Amino acid sequence: MMIRNAPFAFAAAARRFRLTVCLLVALFFQAAPAQALVDQTWISAEGMDSGGCLALVPCATLAYAIRQTSPGGTIFVMDSGFYGAATIDRSLTIRSEYGQMSMVASITVNAASTDKVMLDNVALECAAPARGIAYGYGVQVLKGADVLLNRVSIKDCLATGTVGAGVYIYSTTNSRVTIHDSVIFNNRVGVLVSSTDGMAHAKIYRTLFLSNSESGVRVIGTGNDAIMADNNLLGSVKSMDLQSGGASRSFGNNSMTSGDTPIPMSQY
Repeated sequence: MMIRNAPFAFAAAARRFRLTVCLLVALFFQAAPAQALVDQTWISAEGMDSGGCLALVPCATLAYAIRQTSPGGTIFVMDSGFYGAATIDRSLTIRSEYGQMSMVASITVNAASTDKVMLDNVALECAAPARGIAYGYGVQVLKGADVLLNRVSIKDCLATGTVGAGVYIYSTTNSRVTIHDSVIFNNRVGVLVSSTDGMAHAKIYRTLFLSNSESGVRVIGTGNDAIMADNNLLGSVKSMDLQSGGASRSFGNNSMTSGDTPIPMSQY
């Protein structure tokens, strides 16, 4: 009797085995729960785009780190490297962890009209010829309440067929971009301020513009402006280039070697 029922017992066991395997496979491949965003993330040239970009397991690209960082959080740059093109869509700070690290990267700010973004103590490079990298701008601002570039270096934004600007402000809402204690070097245009509705505004203080081939600061369009104090603009065809109603105001302590004359402002 036991011999005659053996095939049936074997078949039942096989069915249970197959069911167990199917359940394990389903558990293995089911979507992992969404990972909570964190206030502080880290990126490194030796990192990997996985997990939460924590200090001991940093991420590799700026774009991935932004997705893991909560609004108002900070991304720390641990070392120099190739961090790619990325869009900031929330209030955020990007800060160098140990000294001013060199980032081959291009950053677009396209956040809410109330968001505030800060880049602190980083060096952006637009070109890496051996890797075929040639970005058209270091920082582009499309939308955001305030964008602060503090102790930022931007160089080599020269790509053919692009704007070729270290900082390109083309905002769709009233946006204020403040540049402080920075170096804008070897771009076609150092800072380009432009928008169709006159909503692009730059405030530039204590910054060196050097060897930006076409112009140091260019403002295009009525309503768009740049307010400047204690800057040096050298080595361009036009230090200041005002086009189509674009305006610049100076506190009178800027060093400019060529180009258009800003509107003087009183120092209080």
